[in-house]
Amino acid sequence: MESLSSLVNTVIVVPLLGMIFAAIAKENIKDNSNNALDVGILTVFANLFILWRLALKIDVTKDGWQIVEKFNWMENPKIEIVLGIDIFSLMLIAAVHLAVLLGMIGVRHYAYRQKALVVLSLMFLSMINGYFLASDFFSFYIFFEALLLPLFMMVGIFGDVKKQQILYRFFLYNLLGAVFLFIALMVLYNYQNVSIREVNRIVLAGRGEVLIWGAVFIAFLSRIPIWPSHYWISSVSVNISNPLVFIIANIIPLSGVYGLIRFFPVDAPEALDPYLLILEIISIITMLIIALIGFSKKDIHYKIFSYMTVYYIMYLLGALLPTDALLINIGFSFFSYLVIVSALEVIVAHIESQIGENNSCGVLYSIRRASIIFSFLILAAIGMPLSSMFLNNMVIFSGLLKFNIKMAVCILLAIILTSVSLLQQLFYLKYPSAEVLASPRECCITDISLKMFAFMLLIAILLVLSFINPLWFIG
Repeated sequence: MESLSSLVNTVIVVPLLGMIFAAIAKENIKDNSNNALDVGILTVFANLFILWRLALKIDVTKDGWQIVEKFNWMENPKIEIVLGIDIFSLMLIAAVHLAVLLGMIGVRHYAYRQKALVVLSLMFLSMINGYFLASDFFSFYIFFEALLLPLFMMVGIFGDVKKQQILYRFFLYNLLGAVFLFIALMVLYNYQNVSIREVNRIVLAGRGEVLIWGAVFIAFLSRIPIWPSHYWISSVSVNISNPLVFIIANIIPLSGVYGLIRFFPVDAPEALDPYLLILEIISIITMLIIALIGFSKKDIHYKIFSYMTVYYIMYLLGALLPTDALLINIGFSFFSYLVIVSALEVIVAHIESQIGENNSCGVLYSIRRASIIFSFLILAAIGMPLSSMFLNNMVIFSGLLKFNIKMAVCILLAIILTSVSLLQQLFYLKYPSAEVLASPRECCITDISLKMFAFMLLIAILLVLSFINPLWFIG
């Protein structure tokens, strides 16, 4: 296991190397191929292989960091860079890699500034890997802020409309979160130098507990689609048509949920109870409103955003329960959740590019391969037993039901609304008009390629195999 400790930092370094090679790659104009995209896809596959090697050495029955690497940064003040991996962070890193891989495959026909897109995507992948692996305050904060840089540039380059307003909101909310987290971490660092995974066991005295934990909550909530921060996240999501940028933008809330999971006190002080109650109320109201808006709109991107918002908040509320028992269930659910929504966004982007202005055309009637994948993903998303989301979401929801039945009922209502809104999309696209049935040649729609279909089938098989445990391959 000691020999594998160097692989922990390799997970961060490989995307950076891939970013460099992608930046210097030449475009092959003759056959309309893009070497930068090929480099990006190979880089993600290389990192997935490294993660597989790490997973083989992890004991799923043990808790805590299992593979750790340390670097001495400074002696005065004492700053030590510590990178570690446990089951939870492993699942999140693997899910993000699969999501980015799906996004890269989904943009293979997008010609606009594809090299810049791949370079920024690999930069984001490296930064979020470091964020999930960071086990000390210093590196945790650096990666927490650094992963926003590539997204900020992506929004600036690929944002479709109202770009300036989106960037203002992006900057304002995340600057606020950065300042609050910096203050909290400086206080916690002077109070007790502990691992990130143990920070939730620190007991503060007096008003300090409310101020420090309050600052931590504001910092992480600024990235979760809960009022009022949902405003900038929704603006980014619904105004970007590029599937890879959409996927990366909707991975950002995962960083907020992960931070709260790591920092939330094991024994929450009683002084925090009123504030936690307010947070729960705001979370539930946000879920219901976003679910209703997604139900009422026909825009599939907003429906996907609504779906993601509801589930992000549900996982957040599950993580705030007074128990550590649900952590592994949240990790397993996140794995399928990110893969499903990423694959769904890629297929939706293809379908929308084929519809054009002919909204009356029965798209799924005309594109059989895309229809199979799209239907599978919709059924998996709404909770059919096709992935690890099914059993693990049941465990999380049962914990919420036991803790607060009224809150659980509201969450269930929001989930039902988002599920019905996704099923609506199947209905909208399934049946062709009478004119199309009479003259199907008028509806010229290209199906996904056989290679894309085969890859999506592999993703579907992976989701099915993850039904009980996404780490099934290590026994």
